[in-house]
Amino acid sequence: MAAGLFDHSGEIRITSTITMVEDVLVTLGHFLNDCRDDAAGTLAAWKVTHGSATVEIQLLPRAADTHLRVASGVVHAGADTDRAALWQELLARNADLCGVAFAIRGDQVLLVAERSTLDLDRTEVHDMIQRTAALADDVDDDLATRHRAHLGVR
Repeated sequence: MAAGLFDHSGEIRITSTITMVEDVLVTLGHFLNDCRDDAAGTLAAWKVTHGSATVEIQLLPRAADTHLRVASGVVHAGADTDRAALWQELLARNADLCGVAFAIRGDQVLLVAERSTLDLDRTEVHDMIQRTAALADDVDDDLATRHRAHLGVR
């Protein structure tokens, strides 16, 4: 039986997304050999820095479709951190954000943008990476200082 025209659409989207991400990273001034990552559980992954923020870009298999996830570990709560005050501020900040949100994983505060690769275009990839990186770099020092948290990831 001959393969249909759209039988490999998922594979094509994965390849297309990898190409778009790498094109955007080059446009943003990154060297691909320095930022490709072998993160477990991903179809492809990259890690870049923007100021004091480290940003992870991952192509992830999901049940319904492949997703592009851009995340940055902003701060992690220490022994002296007032977690309730920090979590409350993050929720309040989320109300004013577009296309990205604060999340927590254990004691780590993340800034996350995630989207299906279905109908994804290059401008969206650029926006996800640039928005996440810029905001993470803008807020990490302030959150760490005001909430007695530690920068980055543990």
